[in-house]
Amino acid sequence: MTQPQLSFSGDPTGPSYEGWREQFCRQVMGTDFVPIGDGPVHRTIRPAILPRVRLSASHGTPMSFVSMGANDELVVVMSPNSALSGTMGRRALNIAAGDLTIGDPSIRGARVTQMAYGNFQTALLPRKALLRACPNAEDLIARPIDGVKPITSMFLQYYDLAHSHADKLAPAELDAVSQHLFDLAVLMLGARGDAAEEARLRGLAAARFDALKSDILAQLDSPALSLSDLAASHRISPRSIQLLFERAGITYSGFVLEQRLLRAERLLRNPAMRSRKIIEIAHLAGFHDVSYFHRVFRRRFGQTPDDMRKLAGGAG
Repeated sequence: MTQPQLSFSGDPTGPSYEGWREQFCRQVMGTDFVPIGDGPVHRTIRPAILPRVRLSASHGTPMSFVSMGANDELVVVMSPNSALSGTMGRRALNIAAGDLTIGDPSIRGARVTQMAYGNFQTALLPRKALLRACPNAEDLIARPIDGVKPITSMFLQYYDLAHSHADKLAPAELDAVSQHLFDLAVLMLGARGDAAEEARLRGLAAARFDALKSDILAQLDSPALSLSDLAASHRISPRSIQLLFERAGITYSGFVLEQRLLRAERLLRNPAMRSRKIIEIAHLAGFHDVSYFHRVFRRRFGQTPDDMRKLAGGAG
């Protein structure tokens, strides 16, 4: 079976564009893609299919996305660098860049237009499950959702993480990520009562934990990385961070050490790093006490950094 062409770049008036528009946009996505303005069309699309949520991140020239009316899910729609306009049935849609809205793809002819070149992202959510948790979700169709609210910001960050890593996750991990993203969407849309509390316990904690780990990895080589600074930047207490790691079966310091050791191992095995001294490798991995680095590295991997480098060179 031929895989559908996900992206397009070129003349929107020729048979190549019409073929892509029919075979991928209408038949696979259930949405008609209508170019805005003159000139060539550029659209790159990267879907990610999760158990409860379907994500699609695209980038390109201004375009209208028109529903074929064949999908009964609700969709979170966002464009960080372009205003959105359009209609959802009788409701006009006017959303500022960076804000979000809810779309209803079951409405045939529902239209969302990306006004400027940039990103366009969607998260398709199961309508029945969403309405059970958040009965007012349909009231938010075509209305703006503030993109700078903390819970919205967490949803957007977790969306990016889920989209980037979905193809690398095992089924159980994918299921958990899907549930957490759904929980954050429910909280963002204003769930109340038991549904909100359940979502808060699952989704909010998971998203915060992933954001913390991502921040740690970004600063791994910095000698200034500290629990207190991390807590201050995420506006939670150091003890709360420690508890999040403990619930995952590891300590904060244990996580940092393990990630630094794994980075050092990758650098030592990297042929492009063979000219670098061991002390440089240690610093790049975040170790600024070289004797300590040698000691913990040998305890973790059963060999010295120099031995690992030599074995990696011999294997190559």
